[in-house]
Amino acid sequence: MVKIKRRLNIFVDESGDFGFVKGSSMLYGVSLTVHESGDLIENELAYLNSKLNASGYDGMIHLADLVARRGDYVYLDFKKRKNIFWSIFHFSKRVKVKVHTIIVDKRFKNDKVRIK
Repeated sequence: MVKIKRRLNIFVDESGDFGFVKGSSMLYGVSLTVHESGDLIENELAYLNSKLNASGYDGMIHLADLVARRGDYVYLDFKKRKNIFWSIFHFSKRVKVKVHTIIVDKRFKNDKVRIK
C-alpha cells in the first residue's frame, strides 16, 4: 500500500481595493480555496481539460475577465465564453475543495486599521 503524504493546499485571492481613497471599491473580499493534497483530482482535471479542449480553448482562465468579455476574452463570442464558464462550473462541483469567502463592506469599517 502506497502512503500518500498529506498536505493542505490553500489558494488565496482578493477582490476590491484595500484602501479608502476616492474611487475605491465599497467592498473588499478575500477567498480561500482549500484542498487536501491526498484528495486526488486527476480525473476532475482531465474532465476540465477535455471540456476546454472541446470548446477550443487552452489558455488560463480568469472568470472576471471571462464574464466581462475583456482581456484575453475580448475576441471570444458568447457561446465560447459560456462553454468555458460551464466547464469551470462543473469542474468546481466535481472536485473536493472548500471555498471560504470573507466580504468586508467598507462603509462599516471606515479605516485600514480596523479592517486589518
